[in-house]
Amino acid sequence: MAGFVELARAAQAARSSRPDVPLALATLIQVDGSSYRQPGARLLVDAEGRVLAGAVSGGCLEGDVAARAAEVCASGRAIRLMYDLRADLETIWGFGARCDGIAHLLLEPLTDWRWMAQAQAVRARRHGGAIITVVDALGSGATCALLDGDANGGRWHVLHDAARLLSSGELGALAQTVRRTGQALLHVSSDELSIFIEPLVPAVALHCVGAGRGAEAFARIAATLGWQTTILDHRPALLEGLQVPDGVVLRQVRQLDAVQQAMTELPHDERTAVALLSHIYDVDIAWLTATLPLSLGYVGILGSRSRGAQLMEQATLMLAERGSPIHARQRHKVHAPIGLDLGGETPASIALAAVAEIEAVIHARPAGFLRERQSPIHTRTPTPDVLSRKAATLLPDQPLRCDLPEYPTD
Repeated sequence: MAGFVELARAAQAARSSRPDVPLALATLIQVDGSSYRQPGARLLVDAEGRVLAGAVSGGCLEGDVAARAAEVCASGRAIRLMYDLRADLETIWGFGARCDGIAHLLLEPLTDWRWMAQAQAVRARRHGGAIITVVDALGSGATCALLDGDANGGRWHVLHDAARLLSSGELGALAQTVRRTGQALLHVSSDELSIFIEPLVPAVALHCVGAGRGAEAFARIAATLGWQTTILDHRPALLEGLQVPDGVVLRQVRQLDAVQQAMTELPHDERTAVALLSHIYDVDIAWLTATLPLSLGYVGILGSRSRGAQLMEQATLMLAERGSPIHARQRHKVHAPIGLDLGGETPASIALAAVAEIEAVIHARPAGFLRERQSPIHTRTPTPDVLSRKAATLLPDQPLRCDLPEYPTD
């Protein structure tokens, strides 16, 4: 997933400091073989060859892409770039990358960056969404539409006139597919047109219960991943004493009977993780009984295996008495003790092990050594036969609507 906040801020800063220098946006739309970045990665450059934000490779392509920006900005038309980085062709390109793959990018003029801020707002709402980019037979194209919400009830925002060429039925089916798989795909719509669609997958929401020093380490590591992090505790002095990155929310939950309400006010979907770090039995029980019935992606409990089993046993009995028995799937999302077996014992090491475990669980991976993985490292979903061809229903005439104020440049 592209860092839309980073891209939007960089675009606004560039427009403020160099208003006469046009911008261009590169989008990785297809990968054949192995690649450091996956489809949906983006790079912001300007017509003077500056790399402003983002990345589409491990560092070997960015300079060449930036050098092409002047051509794109001068013509006002996008171009499609193909980089074959397989070992036998690396001398031709001169990159020395030795990446065993081919990267296909669309480099387009960026005349209005506001849609990136809107895309980030859609992600933050956590209710679905997608970005549409079209590529024509000549290699030109544009990021042309944004879906706010799910495919059935969401609102389409037209960003470029190329969106008028697309069938809303076809787009709806594609949006449903990428939301289900969580992966971007390039769909050949016709001989003249291909559609690249990327789901606006929400960031992982991490709720750390307990404001000990270990929570600081959780927050710092999660911040580097772009996660939406909240630290909760009933003790204001502990919350006030934490040193956490910008964007981490500190929230006081004064009473145990307020835990249920607090949980309903926080994100609580399949991309939500809860880490019980308080090591206070009554607090952990209150949060465990509040989280187990929800469709969360992960619940981790700090402490020994026996303590975790005791907490689970009591939480199961309490919920059964309330008429909410726990099923096997709900039990499976609980990880006690928390974290992967990395061997470290410091708060930072425990936080690293826990965050790594959450990342593996969210991506449905076993968290083993990559050198021992027999299947491909990157999971890709084949382009589906989306639907039988129906009469095209054009997108309604809806102007770009940006719900966010402009980002500050500092």
